[in-house]
Amino acid sequence: MKPMKTIQEQQKNALPSFYEEVVMNIPADIAVYNTKGEFLFINSAVIKEATTREWLIGKNIDDYCRIQQKPPELAVRRKEMIEEAVQTRMMQKWEERFEYPDGQVKYHIRHIQPVLDEHEQVKFCIAYSIDISEQKRAEEYIQLSEKKYRDLFNYSQAWICTHDLTGRLLSVNPAASLALDYTAGEMVGRKLVEFLPEEDLALYELNYLQPILRSGKSEGVFRIQGKTGKVIYLLYQNYKMDVPGIDPYVIGFAQDISDRVKVERELRQAKKLTEEAARAKEIFLANMSHEIRTPMNGVLGIAGLLAKTNLDEQQQNYLRLIQNSANNLLLLVNDVLDLEKIILGKLQFEHVVFSLADRIELCLQSFLYKAEEKGIGLVYENLLGEELIVLGDPYRLSQVMNNLINNALKFTETGTVTIETRLLNKKGDEARIAFTVKDTGIGITESQLGLIFEPFMQAHVAITRTHGGTGLGLSICRELITMMGGELKVDSEAGKGSCFSFELPFAISSSKLNQSTVTQDLNYQSLGNRHVLVAEDVELNQYLVRHIMESWGFTVDVVNNGREAVAMIQKNKYDLVLMDIQMPEMDGIEATRAIRQLGDPVKAAIPIVALTANALKGDSEKYLAAGMNDFLPKPFNEQKLFMVISNNLKSGAGAPATTPMNESNTPVMGAEEKLYDLNMVQTISGGDTGFVKKMVQLFLETVPPSMADLQKETVQQNWVNVSKLAHKLKATIDSMGITKIKEVVRTIETNGKKGEELDKIPAQVQEVIIVLEACMKQLKRDFGL
Repeated sequence: MKPMKTIQEQQKNALPSFYEEVVMNIPADIAVYNTKGEFLFINSAVIKEATTREWLIGKNIDDYCRIQQKPPELAVRRKEMIEEAVQTRMMQKWEERFEYPDGQVKYHIRHIQPVLDEHEQVKFCIAYSIDISEQKRAEEYIQLSEKKYRDLFNYSQAWICTHDLTGRLLSVNPAASLALDYTAGEMVGRKLVEFLPEEDLALYELNYLQPILRSGKSEGVFRIQGKTGKVIYLLYQNYKMDVPGIDPYVIGFAQDISDRVKVERELRQAKKLTEEAARAKEIFLANMSHEIRTPMNGVLGIAGLLAKTNLDEQQQNYLRLIQNSANNLLLLVNDVLDLEKIILGKLQFEHVVFSLADRIELCLQSFLYKAEEKGIGLVYENLLGEELIVLGDPYRLSQVMNNLINNALKFTETGTVTIETRLLNKKGDEARIAFTVKDTGIGITESQLGLIFEPFMQAHVAITRTHGGTGLGLSICRELITMMGGELKVDSEAGKGSCFSFELPFAISSSKLNQSTVTQDLNYQSLGNRHVLVAEDVELNQYLVRHIMESWGFTVDVVNNGREAVAMIQKNKYDLVLMDIQMPEMDGIEATRAIRQLGDPVKAAIPIVALTANALKGDSEKYLAAGMNDFLPKPFNEQKLFMVISNNLKSGAGAPATTPMNESNTPVMGAEEKLYDLNMVQTISGGDTGFVKKMVQLFLETVPPSMADLQKETVQQNWVNVSKLAHKLKATIDSMGITKIKEVVRTIETNGKKGEELDKIPAQVQEVIIVLEACMKQLKRDFGL
């Protein structure tokens, strides 16, 4: 066993070799130089081969660069740094870049540390270096990224800025500063509020700063004011940034939308002017209609009364001339209104069952006398092949045919006017029918064919002088035919005649008209002695209505305005009120609303019929919404007046605008209140009770699924589907005469489609469901189903 002292001596002798081994294998370039720059030590990280390392001892940096094939300037730089370290006796540090022949680039941080003796003189220098190539590449990538973002910031056309959480600007890009006529230096350090118009200052905290501090994001439109006072509208999106190690800040992006705002403002103004012009036009037409129809009502009414007296032949001719002139003027008014409805897209079409052949024959009957008077043949060629019962609008078809036949007779002096109907094809429950009106009249030149369908245009000014007319008829016919799914065509040659033709699609009805039904004379005394109040401010109309109804055995009171009407109803008991719309002091709508709010429920529910010369679409809906039960346009004849009064006295309908509501906001059904009115169905049936019963059965079968779907979609808040279901139910409700929810279902349809007042829809849907369920119970009971 060796003595302890011998072991310690061995370990002490082994330390130098241990330290040398450590330094030799450190993964960094290490070398030791004497003060002359000659190598005293080189580790393996500098040169791996041991023989080369031994050879370099005592050599200088020039020898190293030569054998390592490194550029001479590198040796120069290192010698300079060694000399600097020896002279200053301080460590030297620098960055060295070296590119290898294969293109690889290396970066090193080099250090030279002088080692001093006890006299503060340099004994030798230790040189070492660290490879920073990866770090350098990372720095270069970061610098490149920073340049990209800096370029984006500087050259972007969008406005970019940053500010602290108080709104003080930290940076502003050139797009923003130049647009405001500032330099970036003039803006940075100032608060955003300093650039806002004075009237917007109150909104800054509430609409911008608080939301972005609360939610971390703010977007919208705001105004900013430049150095010259110019106000700019900005669409902005700003975000709060929370970055570790620095204070939170806000980065903002904005776009100048001043031009867009200007255009939108101009468009809104143009839209407003257009709407005002359209409204002024509508008001003008309504006033024109009122001013013409009101005296026409008097003229035709008095003429009707005069016709009941004993007249000689000459007086009858004079009377006929008066009636024809008045009716022609009325047709002109109707043409103008029809054209306006078409332009506004407000014309509505009926969907009723009728016989095509019967409808054409009915049109022809009204022209037989005129054709006979002119000595012209009037021929109807029915090539339908079978009696077609179709579903469509017989009134608009009659309007088109009447106009075409009237024109053919007007412009034909000799020869024949031929009307032809032909079945083109029939597939399933659909048919396509061709209609032709051909004459042997004056014809139309080729140059004038393009003008005849324009409003207020005729083929030649001489035609107006010779044959009269406004030039509206063919324009309206073309639009009506287009809206019904067809196209009006003309083939004409001057001096030989014209042929107008069109094709229309029709749905074939499975129901058959009751051909045994005949129109019976009305019994004007059938309603008994009724007490009626007439509110009318035109004396002629007062006299006319009073005289007609007193001839029926009615007792009639007349007042001049709505205020007097309300007072009379409070004083007396009436069966019905005829209410004019336009009256002094209080109009008919205001008076109706006042009546519906009377404390006496019987008087508040009195039937009220609107008598008015207004005939634009939407008027009738407005009157019903105000609480009126029916609508009769002027001028009217005795038969129309009797039918309207008869229908409302029999139905005894209450005030639809003031439906009583219970605490749960659902309708209260009176025990005796009839919720449906089958007048429309009965009219279509032609007296066929089996048809009416079938319609009721279809109603009872098809409505419950729609009700269930409506409730389901309402619960799920699918408002678009709710609107579609309400639209589907609307036609059924109208056909069955369920007036109690007529306006409610329309409100659901409109609001669901527009997304307005959605919170009210569930209660409205519940109201519709309750009324429909009660109505179905009544129908089952009344029809024994």
